[in-house]
Amino acid sequence: MRKGAAQALVVLAVLVSLLTAVGGVSAAENSLVRGILIEGNNYVDTETIRAAIVKTKLNEPATEQMLLDDLHSIFDLGYFQDASVKLEPALGGVQVVFQVIENPIVSQINFSGLSQVPLQNYMKNMKTQIGYILNVHDLGEDLYYMREWIALEHGYLARVGSLEGDTDGRIFIEWVPTVIKDVVIEGNEKTKDFVIERELTFEPGDLVNVKEIDESLHRVLMLGLFDEISREFSDEENLDETVLTVRLTERKTGSATFGISYSRDDGLVGFIEAADDNFLGRAQRVNATIQLGKKLHSYELGFHEPYITRSGTSLGLNLYRRITDLKIEENTYSVMTNGGDLTLGRPVGDTSRARLTLRLEDKKFEFKEGDNPAADTPDPYKNRVVGFGYNTNTTDHPFSPTEGFKNDAYVEFGLPILGATSSYSKVRFDHSRYFEVKDGGYVLALRGLGGRLLAGSFEDDEKFKIGGAETLRGYTYGDDKLKLKGDHMLVMNAEFRFPIIEKITGVVFTDWGTTWDQGNTLSLSDVKNSFGLGVRLDTPLGLLRLDYGFGKDETDKRVGQFYFGIGHTF
Repeated sequence: MRKGAAQALVVLAVLVSLLTAVGGVSAAENSLVRGILIEGNNYVDTETIRAAIVKTKLNEPATEQMLLDDLHSIFDLGYFQDASVKLEPALGGVQVVFQVIENPIVSQINFSGLSQVPLQNYMKNMKTQIGYILNVHDLGEDLYYMREWIALEHGYLARVGSLEGDTDGRIFIEWVPTVIKDVVIEGNEKTKDFVIERELTFEPGDLVNVKEIDESLHRVLMLGLFDEISREFSDEENLDETVLTVRLTERKTGSATFGISYSRDDGLVGFIEAADDNFLGRAQRVNATIQLGKKLHSYELGFHEPYITRSGTSLGLNLYRRITDLKIEENTYSVMTNGGDLTLGRPVGDTSRARLTLRLEDKKFEFKEGDNPAADTPDPYKNRVVGFGYNTNTTDHPFSPTEGFKNDAYVEFGLPILGATSSYSKVRFDHSRYFEVKDGGYVLALRGLGGRLLAGSFEDDEKFKIGGAETLRGYTYGDDKLKLKGDHMLVMNAEFRFPIIEKITGVVFTDWGTTWDQGNTLSLSDVKNSFGLGVRLDTPLGLLRLDYGFGKDETDKRVGQFYFGIGHTF
C-alpha cells in the first residue's frame, strides 16, 4: 500500500464535499476580508488551524479559489472529517468563518487478518494512540511503516485490505497477506530443478515470507554450485498474489587437471585429476586422482550423494590404493595401502550436520632394497575405524565468507575387530571465524585447530601431522626433524584478506603450531611459526590459491616455501 493510501480511504467522502464547501460565497466575491473566525474545534488548537490559512488574508479581497485552497490546507492537517467556509457581512467587507468537524478521539485500534504476526506489538511505535484525536495522515504513515515492520521483522508481505472507523473512535484495520502464486527458476542450465527445489522450505500457495525465502536461497548458495542468486516478486492482477522468480548464475563445477609436483619425501610425481561437484546436474560430487612417480603410486576415487533420502541424509564413498617407499635404517620397503571409507550424514537444524564414518585400511610391507635383507620386515596391519562428526556452518558464502563461523568436531575410534591390529581413540576440533573489517571484501579470518590421542596408541600413519599448505605454511608436512608429527597437535592461523582488483584477492597470513607425543606436555618453546603473502584468483576452475610462507629449518633459519591449492586455506 502506498504511503497516504489510508488517508484517502478515510477522507474520500470529505474531499468530495470539499467541492461544494465554498458554494454560495460567490456573491461576496472580491469583498475585503475584515475578519477570520474558526468554529467547531474542541481538541485541535485554534492557532494550529489558523496557521494553515495562508491564502485568505485580512484587508485583501476574498476569492472562491483562495477559500478553497485554505480549506484544502485545513483538511491536510488530518484532524477533521468535514470543514466548510461561510462569509458574513462586516463593516467595509466580510468576515470569513471556517467551520470544522473534528475526527473522534481514538478509543480502540483493532488489527485482524495476519495471525502469524503479533500486530498489536507495533502499537507502541504508532503516532496514532488511544486517547488522542485521530489524525488520518498519521494513521496513513503508521500503516505504511507497519507494513515495512511486518516485512522486515517477520518476513511477510501484506497490504491493508480494509480500514474502517466509527464515531466512537474505534478503528478496524484488516491486513491481507500476499500468497505465492508460482515459483519460477531461471538460469540453471546444467543443474536440475529438483536440486534447487529440495532446498526450498516453501511452495506455491504458501504465504510470502521474505525471511524464509532468503534463508532457503542462502542454502542454495551454500551448495557451491552458483556464483549469484537473486529473487524478484511480480505484480499480479490479484493484489494478494505474486510470482516468485529465482534467478541463478551457475559456476563451473567440473575440472580436469594434470601436472608435475615435487616433494622431498616422494620426489618427482606426475598427477592427473578429474572432478565435478555437480555431476550430471544432480549436485553429486565425483573425483578421481592418479599420481605416478618413482617413490609413489596413488589411485583415488570418490563419490558423494547429498540426498539419499528426502530428509537430507547424505552418502559419501572413497576408495584408494597407495604404494609408497618407507626407509628404516639402511633398508627401503615398499608400502602398499588399500582402503576406503563410507560416510553417512544427516542435517541437524538449519546450519549443522552430524555424520558417521566407517573406514577400513590394510597395509602391507615388502623389502625393496638395502644393506640388510635379513632384517625383519614390518608386520602388516589392519585398521578398522568408526568416527562420529558434528559440524556447523553459519557463514554467508561457501567459498569467500565475510562473516559467521564454522565448527567441526570429530572423534575417531580404531577398533580391534575384523582382524584389525590397532586400538585407539582420538578427537579433532576445528573452529574458523570471519569478520568483515571493512566493506568491499576486507576480511579477518581466524582458525584454531586441535587434536589429541584419548586412549590407546597410534600407528605412524594415524598420528597428527602439520605443515604444508593447509596448516603450517613454510614447513614440510609431517617433518620428523622438526617434530611436526605426534599424538597431539595445536594449530592457529590468521589471515587478512583484501581486494586487489576484480577477481584477485591478496592475503597476509601468520601460522603457529606444534605437535607432541603422549606422556609429554605442550611446550611453548616447541611452537613453530611462519608468516607470508598470498593471492587468490577467482577463475572458471574455482578459487586458485597461491601462497609463499616463511618458516624455519633445523638451524632456526628462515626459509620460504611456495604452495598451490584450490579454495581458501580455511
